Amino acid sequence: MDILSFRLFLRIAALGGVTAAAQDLGLSSASASARLVKLEETIGVRLFNRTTRAVSLTTDGEAFLPYAQEMIETLETGLSAVKGQGAAAEGILKITMPGSFGRMYIIPTLAEFHARHPRVSLDLRLSDAVLDVVEGAYDLIIRNAPLVDSSLIVRKLASDRRILVASPTYLEQYGAPTTPDDLAEHQCVCLGEASKWTFENGQTVSVPRSFVINDGEALRTMLEQGLGIGVKSLWNASESLKAGRLVEVMPEFPFTTHAAIWLLYPSRRIMAPKVHAMIDFLIEQFHPVPPWEC
Repeated sequence: MDILSFRLFLRIAALGGVTAAAQDLGLSSASASARLVKLEETIGVRLFNRTTRAVSLTTDGEAFLPYAQEMIETLETGLSAVKGQGAAAEGILKITMPGSFGRMYIIPTLAEFHARHPRVSLDLRLSDAVLDVVEGAYDLIIRNAPLVDSSLIVRKLASDRRILVASPTYLEQYGAPTTPDDLAEHQCVCLGEASKWTFENGQTVSVPRSFVINDGEALRTMLEQGLGIGVKSLWNASESLKAGRLVEVMPEFPFTTHAAIWLLYPSRRIMAPKVHAMIDFLIEQFHPVPPWEC
């Protein structure tokens, strides 16, 4: 099992053919085919489905692909280090992030990232589910949640301050609560089962679940339409607050939150340049002040 065979495997996967990959690496088609067969024999699985017209990754080949990519990237990083050179950021960077946060604050920055690092290809997954970094072979996870014990390396990207908000229309019709106890007399829009709201003064109130929804952006829309009072992340509600579609309720009673925006990545001793480049880029975008607080 040699490095050239791994490079060949990656190029076949990228180009979709043995001949094209062989030409790209300066090999003959016969030599490339022989190397691929030997690699599959050594690993003990078939990596590609082959037809007369094309090749495609098998299930085992898809599972093996991110590990081969990581091995090559780690080797190139090490070689650059001993040569006193900075390795270029390149390759496929697989990232998962929450849907709303990704659409609002990550996706709009990617053109700038691509301009700086044109050899990095992005494979993005927008999902509010807590996805496994190892099982999904992710290079980087952006997570909006309380921090739990993890074998991953963690960097805080930004705070996630939660506030109570309502529309001016709702407050004109029903009045504004002045204490947490007043919420019992109001319509409240809850995200899922989160009907117990805790404040920094230690008080917890069970609010009436006048409306329940499982999507944060839809919840914001319902609040803007005057359906009640709800809890929103400042990052999610900031544009609505600036536009006057929402106003903060009871700012003198701050809402308790244990969540933040985190960057998580595998605890490898050597970080691939592409991951390092994205982490540095995101830190630059959100520090010292995140865009929703500007």
